[in-house]
Amino acid sequence: MVEKKRALIASGGTGGHFYPGFALAVELRARGWQPLFLVKREDLSRPALEEADLPYAELDMVALPRSLNPLRHAAFLIKFIRSVALVRRMIADFKPAAVIGTGSYVAFPAVLAARLAGVPVYIHESNARFGLGNSLAARFCRRAALGLPVKNNPFEARSVLTGTPIREAFRQPPSREAARRALGLEAKKFTVLVFGGSQGARRLNAAFIAAAKTLKGDLQAVHITGAKNFEDVKAAYAAAGLDGAAGLQVYAYREDMPALLAAADLALARSGASTVAELLQLKKPAILVPLPSSAGDHQRHNALALADHGAALCLEEGPDFDNRLAAAIRNFIGDPARAAAMSESCAKTGIPPALGAAAALADLVEKGG
Repeated sequence: MVEKKRALIASGGTGGHFYPGFALAVELRARGWQPLFLVKREDLSRPALEEADLPYAELDMVALPRSLNPLRHAAFLIKFIRSVALVRRMIADFKPAAVIGTGSYVAFPAVLAARLAGVPVYIHESNARFGLGNSLAARFCRRAALGLPVKNNPFEARSVLTGTPIREAFRQPPSREAARRALGLEAKKFTVLVFGGSQGARRLNAAFIAAAKTLKGDLQAVHITGAKNFEDVKAAYAAAGLDGAAGLQVYAYREDMPALLAAADLALARSGASTVAELLQLKKPAILVPLPSSAGDHQRHNALALADHGAALCLEEGPDFDNRLAAAIRNFIGDPARAAAMSESCAKTGIPPALGAAAALADLVEKGG
């Protein structure tokens, strides 16, 4: 019996870091590999791994402190050294053919341990700019798989544009008509989907409420607020006289994002890597509002990766944001050809289809890059 090849995948933390590793593990397992996940202690990704019957081990690791507190830096250094030593023992026991990091702060100890052990290293960077962990890990990797093009990429020679994996549910979304019927939306009215990611986005929520008050009657909207913002958003709509308005649906969270995007003429969202990948897959016109505090300003770079090709509008927060957002939405309502052209431009970015990204990542690892 031929022994299965083994892969150690260091992932977890945020969904943008976890899901590429998860999709790669599923793809490699389907090809006969034996994947093992490495996540931080009590990581939120554990239930998904357990449900998929994917084995995992935990590291007692913390993020690099952003403050100058010497005690925090000392604690980080101790955990880092212990983590590298633990991963080296795991590698000696598990004997992986490859170690893959996806940018979370458990990834770099795994990458360094793999390099010290002489095991081939691969990384995946979802964003249009390398994060701190990946910018260090890329120095040791055989190949860096990119979800989006990275301008002025110092690792260009070893980089491969693969796209960022997304859920299979995006493969066959419902038609616009079916999605609108299921949501109880009017068939012909201009429809906006507003969402800020799993945590919501207070500034984005507030700006859209102001825009909706200005544009009342010209659009219908589905607004996903994020659980922690739901009550505040409901109260703000009530204060604006829009509570219970026809064509306005407000939810804390919904799982059926493919259907919600299918129903929309326009998406209004932050520009996290997974969101960008989903919008590109469905060729959905979008106004992208980068999170100003995103690490390394990566959300702005993500938005520009689409906007530079006419595949989205990048609208940054700042002075007069509410009015600029209302004007941008009004321009889409008044010019249907604008959204159609943006949808067509999604296919011209040169970014590979997200639903093929897991296979492209697996090919990279399986063929030795």
